[in-house]
Amino acid sequence: MKIKTAARTVIITEDNKTAIIEVRNGEYYKIPGGGVEEGEMIEQAAVREALEEAGCNIKIIRKIGEQEFVDPNPEYHIIHRSICFLAQVMGKPGEPNFDDWEKGNKFKLFWVSFAEAENFFNSANPQEPIGREINKRDLGFLLKAKSIIEI
Repeated sequence: MKIKTAARTVIITEDNKTAIIEVRNGEYYKIPGGGVEEGEMIEQAAVREALEEAGCNIKIIRKIGEQEFVDPNPEYHIIHRSICFLAQVMGKPGEPNFDDWEKGNKFKLFWVSFAEAENFFNSANPQEPIGREINKRDLGFLLKAKSIIEI
């Protein structure tokens, strides 16, 4: 089975807001992150993905953890491995630069409190198994980050 490695980041602002991304009008939610490109270190991928999906430069504070799941679509034969970091926004966030696939899936960035983020994740209604896995994975990373920063 092929392993697809991705970097994810729970990003916090000075006033403890965090970046979450709504997918397909609230079908599910995710935190900024994506695949590690060839020759890229995991931390570099996290910084790049934060800029692309959350429109901000970040400073990585620490690693939160790792999580894996087998793609629910049996024809793909992929293990999705995510390494997640806690990071602080450096400067003022700008606009995300979503790619065509992300735009087609109606990605929308929000900066919200951790309580609001939890509510969004818990209100999701993923239509596909992969959406359920992503929503569950990223809620877990969000809750772990919340316990680390004790808010």
